[in-house]
Amino acid sequence: MNRLFACALWLLLAACGEQLPVSQADKDLFLRPADFAGFGIRFEDPQALEKFSKSRLFDGSHELTHTFTSPAGSAHSLYLHTSITLARRESDAAMTSGAEKVGLLIAFKKDGVVEREVPDVKPGKLTLLVRDGRPIGNVFTVRDGAKSYLLVMSGVFFQHADPWNKLIGPKMQRLHSHVPEPKS
Repeated sequence: MNRLFACALWLLLAACGEQLPVSQADKDLFLRPADFAGFGIRFEDPQALEKFSKSRLFDGSHELTHTFTSPAGSAHSLYLHTSITLARRESDAAMTSGAEKVGLLIAFKKDGVVEREVPDVKPGKLTLLVRDGRPIGNVFTVRDGAKSYLLVMSGVFFQHADPWNKLIGPKMQRLHSHVPEPKS
C-alpha cells in the first residue's frame, strides 16, 4: 500500500513541470504514422494530426508524449499514444513504467481487454491486445537504464516479432543514445 501511495504521489508531483519545446531529435524517438508506410498504411498530412509535448519534471526528469488519431473516414484506423520518460535514475524509470503499466491493466480489465505476449521481441515487451477474441492493438514497453518507453497502439496490430522488431529497432537505437538537452 505504501508503495502504491508513493507511486501516486510521484506521478502527481511529476505532473507539475515546465513545458519545453519538442526538438526534431525528440520527435525521432516516436513511432509515427509515416513509419507505417512500408505496411501500406498511409495518411494524408498525418503531421497535422500529431500532438507532441515535452516537460521537465520537478526532479529534473523529462517526459515526452506523442499522440495520433487517424481522421474519420480514413482507409485505415490508427491510434498511437507514446510516453517516454528520461528519468534521472534507473529506479525512477522503474517506478514510472510500473505505475503506467498498473494503470493500463486496470483500464484494460474494465474494458474486457486481455494482453497476450508476443514472443521474441527485443528489446522490450510487446503484447497483443485482444477483446472478444479479436486483436485490436498492441502495447510496447521497454526500459533502457533511466529511460522508459510506453506505446499503446490500436487499429493496427502486430502478432509476430520480426516485423515489429524491424519497425521499432531504429527508434530504440535513438532512444539508447538520446540525451535530453541540459537545463538552460
